[in-house]
Amino acid sequence: MLVSLLHTLASILAGGTSLISTEQIDFSRPGSRRDESTGPTLNLYFYDIRESKQVQHSGRQVERKFAQSGLQPATVTWSPSWFDVSLILTAWDSTTLGEHRLLTEALTLLLRHRSLREEFLTPELCGYGNLSMTVSVEPPVEVGSLWSALTVPLRPALYLTVTVPFEPQKTSIPLVWERIMSVYDQLQKNGNGKVSTKRVAIAGIVKNAITQQPVADTEINIRGAEKSATSDKEGLFFFEDLRLGNYVLTLKCIDYEPQVCNVLIDSQNYTVKEILLTPASVIQNRQN
Repeated sequence: MLVSLLHTLASILAGGTSLISTEQIDFSRPGSRRDESTGPTLNLYFYDIRESKQVQHSGRQVERKFAQSGLQPATVTWSPSWFDVSLILTAWDSTTLGEHRLLTEALTLLLRHRSLREEFLTPELCGYGNLSMTVSVEPPVEVGSLWSALTVPLRPALYLTVTVPFEPQKTSIPLVWERIMSVYDQLQKNGNGKVSTKRVAIAGIVKNAITQQPVADTEINIRGAEKSATSDKEGLFFFEDLRLGNYVLTLKCIDYEPQVCNVLIDSQNYTVKEILLTPASVIQNRQN
C-alpha cells in the first residue's frame, strides 16, 4: 500500500507541476542540496505511520464450511486497518527561487485535490472510495525534532497526511487449528474436567528464520516425555494429553541448526508457539 501511495502522489505531482516525469521525484531521505546539473526535483519521504483514530475497525470474520467429509478449513478475512501515513514534501533546484516556485506549484496542486480521488489511485488502493488527505505547513510532530532526526537543516516543506487502508489477504485456517477450536468447543459444552486431559495443549508452527516460510518434516520431541511430532507441509505440529507446566521442546531438521525452546502451559486453553529454525548454511557462512 505504501508503494502504491507513493506512485499515486508522484503521478499527480508530475502531471500538475512543471516537472515532466515521475523520475524527477525522489523518495529517499532528504539530504544535502543536489548538484546544479540535477535539475528541479521534488522529494517525497515517509516519516511517520500511525493507526488512524478517525476510522473504525470491525475486526475479522471467520467463515466455516462443512462438507460430507467433515470439517473443512475455515476462511478468515480481516476488515482493513486504516493508518495515517505522514509524508514530507521538499523541493530542490539550482536556485532558491526555483525551489520556492516548484514548492508553490505542488502546494497549489495538492490544495485543489484536498483528498485523493479514487479515479487517480493505483489499482491496489481502489475500492475504498476517496482517501482523506491533509496538507499543512506544520507536521503532526514538533518540526525541529523532525528535521533534527533527519539530520538535515530546517528548510521549507509541505507536510502531507493520507489515511490509507491495509487489508491482509484472506487465509485458510489449517485443519490443526480447526481441531483446536473443535476440541475447545467440546470442553465448553461438556463443562467438566473429564475431557480436559484430551485437549490440544501445545500447537506450533516451524518457520525458516531467514525466509519466514514453513519448514516441513521437522522432528519435535518433548524432553523427558515419550512424545514426539513431525511438522507438516505447513510447518504445523501439535501435542495432546499434557498437564499444566513448563515443557522443553527439541527440534531437529535436515539442513537446519537444532533448536531448543521452552513452552509454558499455565491455563486450560491451548498454547500456540512459533519457532524459527536457522539454516545450517547461514551458520557456516558466518564461521567462514
